[in-house]
Amino acid sequence: MNHNKDIEKVLQEIIIELSKEEAPIIFKGAMALKELLYLNNPDIDITRKTRDIDANWIEEYDEERIIDVIDKAVKKVNSEYSVSVYREPAPNKSMGIKVLDKDGSVFTKIDMDIKDNPFYIVCNVDDINIKYSSFDKMMSDKLYSLSSTHVFRRVKDLLDVYLILKDNDIEKESIEKVLKYENRKLDDFDTILNNKEEIEKSYNSLEGIINKPDFDIVWDYVFNYLEKEKFIKLEKNKDFDLER
Repeated sequence: MNHNKDIEKVLQEIIIELSKEEAPIIFKGAMALKELLYLNNPDIDITRKTRDIDANWIEEYDEERIIDVIDKAVKKVNSEYSVSVYREPAPNKSMGIKVLDKDGSVFTKIDMDIKDNPFYIVCNVDDINIKYSSFDKMMSDKLYSLSSTHVFRRVKDLLDVYLILKDNDIEKESIEKVLKYENRKLDDFDTILNNKEEIEKSYNSLEGIINKPDFDIVWDYVFNYLEKEKFIKLEKNKDFDLER
């Protein structure tokens, strides 16, 4: 995939063009989180770079319409770009869309979940209303992945949870409301708790993070929150020792 230092600027321009046309899309993922964190605290100095767009298409699935809407927005950003589908949506699998440059190389990708998302925030940026997943929804998604046995593929979510919590008061009831709506339940967090050293190695290998905080700071902050909100009971886990 072709990347350059301005890729996030282009991604934001695509988001803006889609929002101008009032496309039935709610943006999520790293781009959405980065924007919400900045709007919430313009002095934030920790950022995680991203190379793609994650979103929800909140109307009935219509591949032709989705591609037409995205292609028009992309071409307003760069008339030489084009889009194509590389993955059809399926249960627990998002629709995959490639954005191609003039040479046919993949410039970026868009992962589009075809499902409603009532948990969003409308942000007015330069008189353009952009819909982003709410912090509650993002926390729900990220805690769901951290609590599961698949956490090794989602270590970056540990940092994202830390960033959300640093400047936001996220109530347990709000997260549970999202989980209930989506018919989800958090797992027991045993995998992450019992594999701290491996998680630390994965965290330290994460690239593209400006002013990345030390692992122990992030770990302690997140698990203090989870214990305080009674998502976990640390005393039941013999292999886990949280320094106070």
